[in-house]
Amino acid sequence: MSAAGAGVRRAAALGTVTGARTFLAPAALALRGRLGKVAKFAVPPLALGEIVGDKLPMAPPRVEGPGLVGRVVSGAISGRVSGGSPGLRAGAAFALAATYPSQALRAGIVKHTPIPDIACAVPEDLIGATVAFFASTEPRPDPVPPDPDVDGPKTRHTGEFSAHQHGDRRGIVSAAGCGLAAAAVGTAAMTSAQVWLYGITGGQESEAPATVGEKILGALGVKVRKEQRPALNTAMHALYGTSWGLPFGVFFGRGGPTGPAKGLVFGLNVWLASLVELPALGVAPPPWKQPPGALAQDLAFHLVYGTATAAAYEAFTA
Repeated sequence: MSAAGAGVRRAAALGTVTGARTFLAPAALALRGRLGKVAKFAVPPLALGEIVGDKLPMAPPRVEGPGLVGRVVSGAISGRVSGGSPGLRAGAAFALAATYPSQALRAGIVKHTPIPDIACAVPEDLIGATVAFFASTEPRPDPVPPDPDVDGPKTRHTGEFSAHQHGDRRGIVSAAGCGLAAAAVGTAAMTSAQVWLYGITGGQESEAPATVGEKILGALGVKVRKEQRPALNTAMHALYGTSWGLPFGVFFGRGGPTGPAKGLVFGLNVWLASLVELPALGVAPPPWKQPPGALAQDLAFHLVYGTATAAAYEAFTA
């Protein structure tokens, strides 16, 4: 793996940490002297204060108001230091993707088990600090390639034949796998954005995924109870979003636009597909019968999804 690729993967890890602790990744970078002299003394106390404040009853949810924006900005800055522009995109994407799932997982454990909140918070601190400690290191520089005038020509007939014989097939399989993983990150990022905006506007998440799931299960003779609909809605949303990673990896990941444009084009295509699929399934009105504001909001969510998917794919394949 090249130093640039290692930097982008470290950026993704640092971004994931900021989804749970805003200042932990910047603090790790600051302590290593990678954010300047002032930050070395200013940022770690902020991280310590956040760790203490996280245990207090009045601590706000992570997906609320400016808190989510701060996590994304922190992930972007940490990623930029670690991996340049690709690292910035990866850090922001993974920070957004980790925010709501980490909050929901911790709340779910506390709600459904006798484990107290602090017993979840402390391991979360330790895991985040450990990841930040290792991910904040600078990648080793790439080795200098051998000079053919000195070392002589190098031949690798067996390796070249193997790559030529199996390269396309392995490339497609690898791209599909990375695409699915990246789309899972994109779906999580989209969900965080939705929960954040609905908290501000008082809106509610769409129940279309649950309705589609009921139709599928109903065809199989399975009846969904009312109390099972929220879980079904979440599962179908995650499954649908992740499934788009397959065509993304095979088609978008291996060609097409580059950089952020790749994600924007992909998100736009998924949004357009939903405008056809959902009315065809009878779970949403046709686009011309939907309010323009609702269409614009849905488009924005899909652009977040596409951008985060592209950034995650870039990190996974770095």
